Amino acid sequence: MLSDKICQERQKKGLSQSELARRSGHAVSTIHGIENGDNRNLSFRMICDIAKVLDIPLDELYQDMLDER
Repeated sequence: MLSDKICQERQKKGLSQSELARRSGHAVSTIHGIENGDNRNLSFRMICDIAKVLDIPLDELYQDMLDER
């Protein structure tokens, strides 16, 4: 799942949700919602921003997002 992948990668990098939010330019509540599965309406821009910060191939996160639908 996308939410699990983002959470795992964030933790591997030693980042808090607040730090990921700051670096990606999105609200902490957005990151929290993504990781908890509450925010399933992600824009392509959000996926790009998070992938860049976490150094994850964009296609990997995008495919996870598509698989959930």
